[in-house]
Amino acid sequence: MTTISLSEKAYRHIRQQVFRGDLAPGDRLVNRALAEELGTSFIPVREAISRLASEGFVEQVAGAGAFVRKFDRREIAEIYDVRVLFEPFAAGQAARFMTDHETEELGSILGRWESLGETILGRKRGASGADLERWLDLNEQFHKLLIESSRNRFLSKITNDVHVLSLCFSAHRGSPGLLSEELIRSTIESHQRLLDLLKKRDASGAEKVVREQLAFGRETVLSFFDRHLT
Repeated sequence: MTTISLSEKAYRHIRQQVFRGDLAPGDRLVNRALAEELGTSFIPVREAISRLASEGFVEQVAGAGAFVRKFDRREIAEIYDVRVLFEPFAAGQAARFMTDHETEELGSILGRWESLGETILGRKRGASGADLERWLDLNEQFHKLLIESSRNRFLSKITNDVHVLSLCFSAHRGSPGLLSEELIRSTIESHQRLLDLLKKRDASGAEKVVREQLAFGRETVLSFFDRHLT
Protein backbone atom coordinates (compact mmCIF):
# COMPACT_ATOMS: atom_id res chain seq x y z
CA MET A 1 0.00 0.00 0.00
CA THR A 2 1.41 3.38 -1.03
CA THR A 3 1.54 6.09 1.63
CA ILE A 4 1.03 9.61 0.30
CA SER A 5 2.72 12.62 1.85
CA LEU A 6 0.81 15.31 3.72
CA SER A 7 1.62 17.73 0.91
CA GLU A 8 0.16 15.35 -1.69
CA LYS A 9 -2.89 14.78 0.49
CA ALA A 10 -3.43 18.54 0.78
CA TYR A 11 -2.93 18.96 -2.98
CA ARG A 12 -5.54 16.32 -3.82
CA HIS A 13 -7.99 17.73 -1.28
CA ILE A 14 -7.78 21.32 -2.54
CA ARG A 15 -7.74 20.27 -6.20
CA GLN A 16 -10.88 18.19 -5.69
CA GLN A 17 -12.66 21.11 -4.01
CA VAL A 18 -11.70 23.37 -6.93
CA PHE A 19 -12.73 20.83 -9.55
CA ARG A 20 -16.06 20.05 -7.90
CA GLY A 21 -16.87 23.71 -7.56
CA ASP A 22 -16.83 23.64 -3.74
CA LEU A 23 -14.21 26.35 -4.09
CA ALA A 24 -15.49 28.68 -6.79
CA PRO A 25 -13.41 30.85 -9.13
CA GLY A 26 -12.26 33.90 -7.18
CA ASP A 27 -12.55 32.21 -3.77
CA ARG A 28 -9.64 32.85 -1.43
CA LEU A 29 -7.73 29.82 -0.15
CA VAL A 30 -7.42 30.25 3.61
CA ASN A 31 -4.44 28.30 4.92
CA ARG A 32 -5.77 28.01 8.45
CA ALA A 33 -9.18 26.68 7.42
CA LEU A 34 -7.68 24.20 4.95
CA ALA A 35 -5.13 23.00 7.51
CA GLU A 36 -7.93 22.44 10.03
CA GLU A 37 -9.95 20.48 7.46
CA LEU A 38 -6.97 18.25 6.80
CA GLY A 39 -5.82 18.04 10.40
CA THR A 40 -2.32 19.17 9.49
CA SER A 41 0.03 22.15 9.76
CA PHE A 42 0.20 25.08 7.36
CA ILE A 43 3.32 23.77 5.59
CA PRO A 44 1.67 20.99 3.50
CA VAL A 45 -1.14 23.39 2.60
CA ARG A 46 1.31 26.07 1.43
CA GLU A 47 3.19 23.48 -0.63
CA ALA A 48 -0.06 22.26 -2.18
CA ILE A 49 -1.18 25.79 -3.05
CA SER A 50 2.21 26.56 -4.64
CA ARG A 51 1.89 23.43 -6.76
CA LEU A 52 -1.63 24.35 -7.87
CA ALA A 53 -0.39 27.85 -8.71
CA SER A 54 2.43 26.41 -10.84
CA GLU A 55 -0.19 24.35 -12.71
CA GLY A 56 -2.35 27.41 -13.34
CA PHE A 57 -5.33 26.50 -11.16
CA VAL A 58 -4.60 29.02 -8.42
CA GLU A 59 -3.44 32.64 -8.56
CA GLN A 60 -1.16 34.01 -5.87
CA VAL A 61 -1.53 37.75 -5.33
CA ALA A 62 1.21 39.53 -3.37
CA GLY A 63 -0.16 40.87 -0.10
CA ALA A 64 -3.61 39.35 -0.66
CA GLY A 65 -3.17 35.58 -0.69
CA ALA A 66 -4.08 32.76 -3.05
CA PHE A 67 -7.31 32.57 -5.03
CA VAL A 68 -9.00 30.00 -7.24
CA ARG A 69 -8.24 31.10 -10.77
CA LYS A 70 -10.96 32.76 -12.80
CA PHE A 71 -10.87 31.88 -16.48
CA ASP A 72 -12.11 34.55 -18.83
CA ARG A 73 -13.56 34.00 -22.28
CA ARG A 74 -10.34 34.93 -24.06
CA GLU A 75 -8.29 32.42 -22.06
CA ILE A 76 -10.73 29.62 -22.83
CA ALA A 77 -10.63 30.46 -26.55
CA GLU A 78 -6.82 30.59 -26.51
CA ILE A 79 -6.59 27.18 -24.83
CA TYR A 80 -8.72 25.67 -27.59
CA ASP A 81 -6.57 27.48 -30.18
CA VAL A 82 -3.49 25.78 -28.75
CA ARG A 83 -5.15 22.37 -28.62
CA VAL A 84 -6.20 22.52 -32.26
CA LEU A 85 -2.57 23.14 -33.25
CA PHE A 86 -1.27 19.82 -31.91
CA GLU A 87 -4.03 17.36 -31.00
CA PRO A 88 -5.12 16.50 -34.57
CA PHE A 89 -1.46 15.82 -35.38
CA ALA A 90 -1.16 13.69 -32.24
CA ALA A 91 -4.24 11.69 -33.26
CA GLY A 92 -2.77 11.03 -36.70
CA GLN A 93 0.51 9.88 -35.20
CA ALA A 94 -1.28 7.75 -32.63
CA ALA A 95 -3.16 5.98 -35.45
CA ARG A 96 0.22 4.99 -36.85
CA PHE A 97 2.07 4.05 -33.68
CA MET A 98 -0.25 3.15 -30.82
CA THR A 99 -0.25 -0.43 -29.53
CA ASP A 100 -3.17 -2.79 -29.16
CA HIS A 101 -2.84 -2.39 -25.40
CA GLU A 102 -3.25 1.37 -25.73
CA THR A 103 -6.35 1.06 -27.92
CA GLU A 104 -7.77 -1.34 -25.34
CA GLU A 105 -7.05 1.19 -22.61
CA LEU A 106 -8.77 3.92 -24.63
CA GLY A 107 -11.73 1.57 -25.04
CA SER A 108 -11.86 0.98 -21.29
CA ILE A 109 -11.87 4.74 -20.60
CA LEU A 110 -14.57 5.24 -23.21
CA GLY A 111 -16.66 2.45 -21.66
CA ARG A 112 -16.59 4.14 -18.25
CA TRP A 113 -17.32 7.47 -19.93
CA GLU A 114 -20.33 6.09 -21.79
CA SER A 115 -21.67 4.46 -18.62
CA LEU A 116 -21.41 7.78 -16.79
CA GLY A 117 -23.23 9.53 -19.64
CA GLU A 118 -26.06 7.01 -19.50
CA THR A 119 -26.33 7.47 -15.74
CA ILE A 120 -26.57 11.26 -16.08
CA LEU A 121 -29.16 11.04 -18.88
CA GLY A 122 -31.20 8.59 -16.81
CA ARG A 123 -31.71 11.18 -14.08
CA LYS A 124 -34.34 13.89 -14.17
CA ARG A 125 -32.20 16.32 -12.18
CA GLY A 126 -29.30 16.20 -14.61
CA ALA A 127 -25.59 16.24 -13.80
CA SER A 128 -24.12 17.02 -10.40
CA GLY A 129 -20.78 18.63 -9.64
CA ALA A 130 -19.33 15.17 -8.93
CA ASP A 131 -20.64 13.94 -12.30
CA LEU A 132 -18.94 16.80 -14.09
CA GLU A 133 -15.69 16.17 -12.23
CA ARG A 134 -15.73 12.52 -13.28
CA TRP A 135 -16.74 13.40 -16.86
CA LEU A 136 -13.87 15.85 -17.27
CA ASP A 137 -11.38 13.48 -15.64
CA LEU A 138 -12.27 10.75 -18.16
CA ASN A 139 -12.05 13.28 -21.00
CA GLU A 140 -8.61 14.33 -19.86
CA GLN A 141 -7.45 10.71 -19.43
CA PHE A 142 -8.58 9.85 -22.96
CA HIS A 143 -6.82 12.79 -24.62
CA LYS A 144 -3.68 12.47 -22.50
CA LEU A 145 -3.28 8.83 -23.53
CA LEU A 146 -3.94 9.78 -27.14
CA ILE A 147 -1.10 12.32 -27.04
CA GLU A 148 1.24 9.88 -25.30
CA SER A 149 0.45 7.31 -28.01
CA SER A 150 1.74 9.69 -30.68
CA ARG A 151 5.28 8.67 -29.64
CA ASN A 152 6.37 12.29 -29.84
CA ARG A 153 8.28 12.99 -26.64
CA PHE A 154 8.44 16.74 -27.18
CA LEU A 155 4.70 16.95 -27.75
CA SER A 156 4.03 15.01 -24.55
CA LYS A 157 6.47 17.20 -22.61
CA ILE A 158 4.98 20.46 -23.88
CA THR A 159 1.47 19.24 -23.05
CA ASN A 160 2.49 18.26 -19.53
CA ASP A 161 4.64 21.32 -18.83
CA VAL A 162 2.01 23.80 -19.98
CA HIS A 163 -0.84 21.76 -18.42
CA VAL A 164 -2.92 22.59 -21.47
CA LEU A 165 -5.36 19.69 -21.04
CA SER A 166 -5.76 20.21 -17.30
CA LEU A 167 -6.26 23.95 -17.77
CA CYS A 168 -8.81 23.39 -20.50
CA PHE A 169 -10.90 21.02 -18.42
CA SER A 170 -10.37 23.02 -15.23
CA ALA A 171 -11.99 26.01 -16.93
CA HIS A 172 -15.22 23.97 -17.15
CA ARG A 173 -15.26 22.79 -13.53
CA GLY A 174 -18.12 23.85 -11.29
CA SER A 175 -20.56 24.17 -14.21
CA PRO A 176 -22.52 20.87 -14.32
CA GLY A 177 -25.15 22.54 -16.51
CA LEU A 178 -22.61 22.25 -19.31
CA LEU A 179 -23.45 18.53 -19.58
CA SER A 180 -26.49 18.80 -21.82
CA GLU A 181 -27.95 15.75 -23.55
CA GLU A 182 -26.58 17.02 -26.87
CA LEU A 183 -23.06 17.37 -25.48
CA ILE A 184 -23.11 13.97 -23.80
CA ARG A 185 -24.37 12.09 -26.85
CA SER A 186 -22.15 13.98 -29.30
CA THR A 187 -19.03 13.52 -27.17
CA ILE A 188 -19.48 9.77 -26.71
CA GLU A 189 -20.36 9.21 -30.37
CA SER A 190 -17.41 11.19 -31.69
CA HIS A 191 -14.91 9.50 -29.37
CA GLN A 192 -16.23 6.07 -30.33
CA ARG A 193 -15.77 7.06 -33.97
CA LEU A 194 -12.24 8.22 -33.18
CA LEU A 195 -11.41 4.95 -31.45
CA ASP A 196 -12.67 2.96 -34.45
CA LEU A 197 -10.45 5.02 -36.78
CA LEU A 198 -7.43 4.53 -34.51
CA LYS A 199 -7.98 0.77 -34.59
CA LYS A 200 -8.12 0.91 -38.41
CA ARG A 201 -4.88 2.94 -38.48
CA ASP A 202 -6.71 5.70 -40.36
CA ALA A 203 -4.47 8.69 -39.58
CA SER A 204 -6.25 11.27 -41.74
CA GLY A 205 -9.66 10.20 -40.44
CA ALA A 206 -8.47 10.43 -36.83
CA GLU A 207 -7.08 13.92 -37.41
CA LYS A 208 -10.36 15.04 -38.96
CA VAL A 209 -12.48 13.74 -36.06
CA VAL A 210 -10.28 15.47 -33.46
CA ARG A 211 -10.58 18.75 -35.34
CA GLU A 212 -14.35 18.34 -35.32
CA GLN A 213 -14.34 17.52 -31.60
CA LEU A 214 -12.33 20.62 -30.75
CA ALA A 215 -14.50 22.87 -32.92
CA PHE A 216 -17.65 21.49 -31.25
CA GLY A 217 -16.11 21.79 -27.78
CA ARG A 218 -14.96 25.35 -28.35
CA GLU A 219 -18.34 26.46 -29.68
CA THR A 220 -20.29 24.70 -26.90
CA VAL A 221 -18.12 25.92 -24.04
CA LEU A 222 -17.90 29.53 -25.23
CA SER A 223 -21.64 29.60 -25.83
CA PHE A 224 -22.21 28.29 -22.29
CA PHE A 225 -19.76 30.87 -20.95
CA ASP A 226 -21.61 33.66 -22.73
CA ARG A 227 -24.99 32.55 -21.38
CA HIS A 228 -24.10 31.79 -17.80
CA LEU A 229 -20.72 33.19 -16.81
CA THR A 230 -20.70 36.74 -18.15
